[in-house]
Amino acid sequence: MKKNTITTFTILSLLAAAPACKKSLNTQPFDKISEDVIWSTKANAETFIFSTYGIMNSFASGPGTDPRTTNTLGFDGIYGGAEAIFTERTDRNTDQGFNNWSAIRRCNQIITKVGESANISAADKTALIAEGKFLRAMSYFNVARSIGRIVWIDKLLKPEDDLKLPSTANPTETYALIIKDLEDAIAGLPTAKVAGRANKYAAAALLSEVCLQALAYKNYPAAPAIQTNDPLLDKAIANAQLVINEGGYTMEPDYGGMFNETKATSGEIIFGIYRKSINTNVDGTPMQLFTPNINNDRVNQYGGSPALNSNTVFEAWVQHGPSQNIADEYLVKDQADPSKALPWDKTSQYLAAINEGVAIPTDKIPQAGGETAVKTGMIKAGSTETVWTLTNTGRDARWRASIISDSTDRHYGELLTTCIKGNATRWMKINGMAYYVSLSNMYWRKGMYTNVSPRPYVGIPTDYHYVVTRLGRVYLNLAEAYLLKGDVPNAVAAFNKTRDVHGKLPLSAATTAAEAWKDYKRERRVDLVMENDYYWSLLRWGRYGGNANHGNVAGGTIPELTEVPRVMDISKDRTAFSIVQGPFYSSNNVRNFDNTRRYLFPIAQGYLDQNPKFGPQNPNW
Repeated sequence: MKKNTITTFTILSLLAAAPACKKSLNTQPFDKISEDVIWSTKANAETFIFSTYGIMNSFASGPGTDPRTTNTLGFDGIYGGAEAIFTERTDRNTDQGFNNWSAIRRCNQIITKVGESANISAADKTALIAEGKFLRAMSYFNVARSIGRIVWIDKLLKPEDDLKLPSTANPTETYALIIKDLEDAIAGLPTAKVAGRANKYAAAALLSEVCLQALAYKNYPAAPAIQTNDPLLDKAIANAQLVINEGGYTMEPDYGGMFNETKATSGEIIFGIYRKSINTNVDGTPMQLFTPNINNDRVNQYGGSPALNSNTVFEAWVQHGPSQNIADEYLVKDQADPSKALPWDKTSQYLAAINEGVAIPTDKIPQAGGETAVKTGMIKAGSTETVWTLTNTGRDARWRASIISDSTDRHYGELLTTCIKGNATRWMKINGMAYYVSLSNMYWRKGMYTNVSPRPYVGIPTDYHYVVTRLGRVYLNLAEAYLLKGDVPNAVAAFNKTRDVHGKLPLSAATTAAEAWKDYKRERRVDLVMENDYYWSLLRWGRYGGNANHGNVAGGTIPELTEVPRVMDISKDRTAFSIVQGPFYSSNNVRNFDNTRRYLFPIAQGYLDQNPKFGPQNPNW
C-alpha cells in the first residue's frame, strides 16, 4: 500500500513554525486548527499551501500516461489502467478528473485568506497569492488536457451561492483562464529556487507548454488553423526564453542522474516533487514496478544463465518495460560517417554485418503462440559484429541511462541478460518459470535509484523524487513553437541542446520543415520518455496536422497511437534477432484511435445528469 508522503520543504517549514504551531495546537479541540490561526502568519499559511502541492502529482515523471502509447509495454495494473483508452473502449461515463473542485477550493482559500490576513506583509501576500494561482492553474490544466473544459471557480463559494455552475464553453476559454493565472503567478512569484516549490521560472516553464496545448485546441473540434503570428506562439517563446536567459538553470550532462539520487537536485530541474524516506517506501514509488522478481531457482528451472550473485536482490513486481518501438528511436553513430546518427538498423555497420529477412531456426530463437515476426536478421559469416555491438556501440547516451537491455551495465551488482536462455528474459514468463519479468526483454533504468538498501523491496524506506519540468523540456517547447512559426534554424538549434548534452550525438542538420519535425519528434520522445509527456504531445501534434503528424490533416488519425508494440528476441550467442508483434498480454496488440472523439475525453455523464449546466457533452461522446 502506498504511504502518504511529505516533501522536504514541508518538514522544514513545520520545524520553522514549531513554536507557533505548538502554541496553537495546545488548545481544545485538539483535532482542529481554526482558520484565524492558519492565516495569522506566513509560516502557518505555508503549511496549508505546502499540503496543496499534491496537485502537482498529476504532472510527475514515472509511467504516467506512457502506457497509453508504445513507449512502455505493460501487464496487470499498468495494462489495466490504459487498455480501455488504447483500445477505444471508453464510453461517455468515463471520468478523467472533471471534478477537481476540492483542490480548487484549497487554492481559492490561499488566494482569499492570505489577501484578507492582517498579519502577513504585503510582499509576502503577493508571493503567496501568486503561489495559489500557480496551483489553481495547474489543477485546471490537468483537467483541460483530458477534457478541454472546466468549471471555473475563482472565489470561495458559500452554501447560499448557486452551486450549479456552468463549465467553460470550449478549450479556448479554458486555456485563457489558465494562462491568466500563470501570468499572474509569474508576476508575483519569487525567483529564489527552493526544491519542490514553485517560483517565477517554474510558472514560465509550464506556461510555455500550456500555450502550445492551447494553440492545438483552438476552434475545437474544428482544425486549429494555426497562424505563424499567433500571440500564443509569441507567448510560448517569450516564456521559454525567460527561463533560458534569466533562470540560471543549466543543462545536465548526467542525464540519468536527474532521475536517481545522484543528481536529484540538478541545476537542470526547474520543478521536482521530493519525498523523504521517513514515510516513503519502495512500493510507494515507480521502482516497485520497474524491478523483476527472479532468483536462481527460477533461472535454473528455465535453463538460463548466468547465475545471479544474490538470490534475493530482485523481489519486486515489474509490470512494464520499454518496447522495441521506443528502443528504435535511440540513434547510433554511423561508423562510416561519424557526423551522422541513424537508427541502429540503418547504420553502415549494420548493413555490412546483417542478413535481413532470413529464417531463424526455432532452436536459436523460438516463437510464441500468437506472435508474428516482422523483422529478422543474422550476422553474416566472417563479421566480427554481434547484435549486442550493433545495438550498443556509439548509441545515444540516453539509451543506457534510460533502459536496461541485454547485458548492459550491472544493476544492483547483477548482469541481467534478456536474450534467449538469459536470466531475466521474457521467456521465463512465457514458459511459466517467473511471472514478474518484463514482457519486452528490457527494463526501465530511468527513475531507478541505485542506492536502495539492502535492495528494492516492499517496505524498504527510500528517498525519491519526480521531475515535473526541467530546462531540456523548455528547450523542446521552444523548438516546437519555432517550428510552428516556420523558423527551422532556431527550432533545430533549440532541440539540438538536448540531443547534444543529453544524447551526446552529432547535431541534427535538418534544413526543411519536414526533416526538422521528424528529428524534433524523435528528440522529444527520447528525452522526455517516462516524464508524462508523449501521449499529450501526440495529441497536440495530431491537432496541428501536416508535418507534425505525418502529413495528415489537422485533427486526423495519429499513426503512433495505432501502431502495435514490438519486442525483440536475441539469440543466446547474439548472432541473430527476431522482432515480433503479438498480444504479449491480453490485448496489447489492439491499438485503435477514433479521431472524432479521442482528442478530448467526455465530461462524465453522471456530472451532466446532476447539473445540465456542465453541458453540452464533448463532441461524439
